[in-house]
This record gives sequence, C-alpha cells and structure tokens, in this order.
Amino acid sequence: MFLASCFFSSVLSQINETTIDPAKKYEDLIKSQDAPKIQEPVVTPHAQSAAEEKQDELILLLPKLDPALYTDWNTPDKPVIWTEGNPALDFSQGNQELFNELKLEKILKQTYTKENHIVDVLIYKFKDFTGAYSAYTVLHSGATTKLKVGKNASESDKLVNFWRGNYFIDIHTNAENDSVAKEFIILASQDISKNLQTEQMPPVVAIQLPALNRVQGTEKYCLGSVCCKKYFTGNTIDFDLFNLSESGGIITAQYQEDNSKDKERISLILSRYITKESAQAVFASFKEYFEKQKLANKEMEIDFDIDDSTLKIKNQKNNYTMLKQRGNLLAIAYNIMNKKSGKQVLALIPWPIEIAKPINTITDTEK
Repeated sequence: MFLASCFFSSVLSQINETTIDPAKKYEDLIKSQDAPKIQEPVVTPHAQSAAEEKQDELILLLPKLDPALYTDWNTPDKPVIWTEGNPALDFSQGNQELFNELKLEKILKQTYTKENHIVDVLIYKFKDFTGAYSAYTVLHSGATTKLKVGKNASESDKLVNFWRGNYFIDIHTNAENDSVAKEFIILASQDISKNLQTEQMPPVVAIQLPALNRVQGTEKYCLGSVCCKKYFTGNTIDFDLFNLSESGGIITAQYQEDNSKDKERISLILSRYITKESAQAVFASFKEYFEKQKLANKEMEIDFDIDDSTLKIKNQKNNYTMLKQRGNLLAIAYNIMNKKSGKQVLALIPWPIEIAKPINTITDTEK
C-alpha cells in the first residue's frame, strides 16, 4: 500500500526508488543506446504512409503503443471522432453550449485496454488556442503537476489533463488505485505532448494576472457569458456588462495572504480590452449598475475615486467590492473583508503606465 500511495503522488520526485516511475522509464528508454528502437512519435508529412494520410489529424497524435513502453496494451476499437454537426457522436458531456462558445472543432476518443485495465484518451481541438486554454482552466481535474507535458498540466491518481496550442487533452481511468493504468496515462501524456509541435503562450490577460498570493488551481479563463455564468461563482455580477466581444477574454483567480485573518480569500476578475475607450465604457456601465443597486439597498455605500479610477462598494458590514480601470485593463475584486486587503490585491496588477500631457504645453502651431 505504501508503494502504491507513493506512485500516485503528484510530485514524481518523491516516488520510492523501488517503484517504477513511468516518466523516468520513458526518458531512459529514449536515451539508452541499448534500448530497442522506438518509433519516433513526431509524425512528419514525408514519413506518413498512404493509410496514415487518410487518417484524421487527431489520430496521428495518439501514442504508437511501442511494446518497449506499452507492454500488452492494445486498442479494442477504432477511435471515435465527434465533429461539429454530428450530434450522434457527442462526447461534450453536457458542455455543448460552452464548447460552442469556445469554438470547439472536434473531439477524439480512443480507449486502451490491458487485461482488466482501461484508459480513455480524449483530445479536444479548438479553432484557436484561447478556446483550448479556457477549456483547460474550467474543465481540468487534479492538482498542478511537475510532469513535462503541455504548457499547463494537472494530475491526480486517475488522470492527467493538459493544454497545448489549440488542444485540451484528458487522459483518465475510472478505476481506483490502478497503478498499471496510471503508468499508461503518464506515458501517453508524454507521447501526445511530444506529437503536438505547436508552442503557444497563454492569453495576454492570463499573463497579466498577478502571481503573488494567488491560490494555485483557482484560475479560470472565459471568452463569453456562458462560461462566466457557469464557472465564476460566488458573485452577483452581470457578466453581460463586460462586453467581452471587445476584449481578449476574462480571467479570475482567488488570492490569499499567508497571514490573512479568517483565511480570507479575495476573488479577482481581470479583463483586457482592445482599446482604452472600451475599458472605460465597461467601467462606466458597472458604475451605473452598482448605483442602481444602491437605490434598492439602503445599506450599500459607494465611493468613487476619480483620480485613481477606482469604485469602492460596501455591500454590507465586512463585505466589499472594488473596481478599477486604467488603460485597457479592468479589474473587479470581491469577497473582500476589509478595504486594505482589496487595495493590496488591485495593486498587484501590472497596470498600464499613462503619461498625462502637461497642461501648459505649447504646440508648434501655437508658437
């Protein structure tokens, strides 16, 4: 039991030396001169056979089941592919409306078996990387992993999820404490990640999200109101006011200081707009929105700091919401227990530097 529990640790470096580490096994076989020749997982147009050229692009991303790595594993059935307009092959699991918003193009599902061990591989392909990144942030399971797969990855005893380029990958088993299946999951995640040659950084607004005091795993990135209303919980914000069609998406995360009293967690929403004017218009819409709410809630207090472009709302005792806009960025912090901590979270954002034109500047035409 001890070795099994060690195997399922998300920190692979802590695995007992007597336990097989599939990630290390993969690397050792690749590097070993005495190892059997392993079929190169990266498929190039020149290396494809006539049969492979007829295969769907997602099939070419799957692991090749080299016997040196995948002993006795096989595919009992051909992969099934769902594409837009083919609802009979729908693996969306109730997320069809969300996937439409994220511009999902197709899903591949391939099942692998070894005796009574079963693993499912699902590959989701989106129109662009923003949809795939959003899908990863709202749909992944497990904790952040040190496995070198994808650009963002998570892992649990039963799965590995990761994002890379236009793809969100879900490799999982439904069995409990299945070390054989978990070894396959890790090996397959490395193969698929290598087959995905694309490199892509996260959306800019995700990079601008402050890292200090952020609670890892709470990040969620959305492109539209369907995603926001489903996954941005714990608030009464009208997400239609964000005018996301003029933005590069919206991202949220929770923040908590180590010495925070009562383990206060502040939620931060950050949106980046195409223009400064768009951000200003959205800020004005939210200001009007909260002012209307105040008419129905006599306990609500609103303070607008015009110099700092910050709107401070006291919803009730020890419950604040703060909005700030500068340049093309707009941020909303809520679930704030005291104004000081709210200001500290907003101060972490890398706000654009705005240089004001001197009032007494004389132009060439005025000379």
